[in-house]
Amino acid sequence: MLPDYFEFSLPTKLVYGIGILDSIEDAVARFGKRKALLVTDEILVKAGPVDRVKKGFKKTNIKISAMFDNVPPNSTIETVQACAALGKKKKCDMIIAVGGGSVIDTAKVANLLMTKGGKVQDHMGAYLLESTESLLPAIVIPTTAGTGSEVTKVAVIADPDNDVKLPFAEEQFLPQLAILDPEMTVSMPPRLTAFTGMDALVHAIEAYVDKEWSPASDALALHAIKMITDNILQACDKPEDLQARGAMQVGSFIAGVAFSHSMVGMVHGISHALGGVYHIPHGLANTLILPEVMEYNLEEKIDRYADVAMAMGVSFPTIVSDSQSVIKSGALDLITKTVKKTDLNALKDLVDTKAHKIRDFANKKLENLGFVDGWIRRQAAIAGIEKVRQLNRQISFLTQMPLNLKDAGIKDNLAKLDQVADTAMEDGSMLYNPVEPDREAVIEIVEKVYYSKDKPLAVSEEDLRPKAQKKAAAKKMSNVFKDTDMLYDILMEFYAVLKDDQDMGPSLKKTNLCIQFVYKNPDAIITIDATGDKTELIKGEFTGEPEVTMSMNADFAHKFWHGKANLVTALTRRQVVAKGNVPKTLKLLPILKPAYDLYPNFLRDRGLEELVMK
Repeated sequence: MLPDYFEFSLPTKLVYGIGILDSIEDAVARFGKRKALLVTDEILVKAGPVDRVKKGFKKTNIKISAMFDNVPPNSTIETVQACAALGKKKKCDMIIAVGGGSVIDTAKVANLLMTKGGKVQDHMGAYLLESTESLLPAIVIPTTAGTGSEVTKVAVIADPDNDVKLPFAEEQFLPQLAILDPEMTVSMPPRLTAFTGMDALVHAIEAYVDKEWSPASDALALHAIKMITDNILQACDKPEDLQARGAMQVGSFIAGVAFSHSMVGMVHGISHALGGVYHIPHGLANTLILPEVMEYNLEEKIDRYADVAMAMGVSFPTIVSDSQSVIKSGALDLITKTVKKTDLNALKDLVDTKAHKIRDFANKKLENLGFVDGWIRRQAAIAGIEKVRQLNRQISFLTQMPLNLKDAGIKDNLAKLDQVADTAMEDGSMLYNPVEPDREAVIEIVEKVYYSKDKPLAVSEEDLRPKAQKKAAAKKMSNVFKDTDMLYDILMEFYAVLKDDQDMGPSLKKTNLCIQFVYKNPDAIITIDATGDKTELIKGEFTGEPEVTMSMNADFAHKFWHGKANLVTALTRRQVVAKGNVPKTLKLLPILKPAYDLYPNFLRDRGLEELVMK
């Protein structure tokens, strides 16, 4: 079943890669010459990520003409106005945001002021700009993995004088380019990793269960839930694990795309109020409120919360909240009243020996017993809520994250509870919640989280192990070949080894392909011509007509022959420029696989162990 209407667009170009900030020339070339205002915070300036960004942009036509580094954890009206004033004073025509949600939101609204003028309050609202209006081009480089603000059209700015957060939404807030580099998130302390990561999980879950769902946001939200759940504990405990860091970044980005199309709900409504009234960090507030709102919405969205549970890794029969088996919980007794004896024996066997297949069995064998599947899915949904509670407790064990609002910083015994409830009920996020929010329910949820007695839960090595297979980080090498003579000496001899190999040689000859490699840094040209009676290697200029010419940095060639570079990705990133019959060349890749083992051994045989990439 589809909704009556939905939209989907993703105008922001996004590039991802470990260490990608070291080579962003091609990604930003389309902007031409620009004078940029860099928006960030003091912590990031001291920690080093800002210097990385500045160094990366020195190789481009974009000049960082001014830097505003006074963004607080919760950006305010005063912050935005000061930021915009600096940008206008320095006549900047681009904005680069380096930081988390507060920095990115500041950059978005400052961009609005630099373009349209006026005060922050003049622009509060949703979609006030005409579709024909534009803002300054923006590049966003997140240093956290949680807000997804790099691909959303919303911003939230605090108004401390009135204890509220001001919402803004404009299509033009979407940046032209987002750069995700996991190395930029390594300096995040474990607790901030937890807050931002759980913020992203809330985005994904609310996007999936809210009123404005769509097929596109559904697919993105479920995948984001899986990525975040699989990697958040590892990212908190092992901050240097770039694979886990990268998964959290991508999960946050995907969740951001999802909720920008389906919006968020009651969790955010209450969290915004707690942030405005009590200044509770947004990610922490979301983390603590999430399971309570899931429980509040449960009966209205059982099927959707069951899907969320599956994405989080809840498996059958561990779908009951008290961790009993399906048999112990009484589910089997329900089935025995209706199922034929032959099927019952099969079901018992399935539960005993292959419990993970219970749902498939129910679908195939018990098609007329909808109540059974409904019961199972309800238990799955309940288990999903318990999974979130467990995750919160495990994160607390790793990061000392508070597990109640009292420990989070509310010291007045909830004296401002009525103000929190009123502020939450006026929040626009409440409009999208699947169940109509109730003021008394908001009060009950806040009180429950304030008085919660949950304790940290120990984390095992099994819990920490990322689900995705880790890739060993390749040793970075630069200027491998000291000069052109060295490049020719090594690569010409290696290509001769390939040509003479008893397996690869004949395969190369069968391609009947003439391919030319043009290397830079140092410069060299090598042509492999398999169009004649025998395969020939030509050093330097070639008088014939290559079917394909591939231009690349010499260091990339060294990395490629180690099997540590993806040629297809390199073509997309323009690390390799190919001219001619590229599809025919790509068919060579399976033939060349054995070369990835031959090349390191070849280097060792030549006494060049220091050039072997680990």
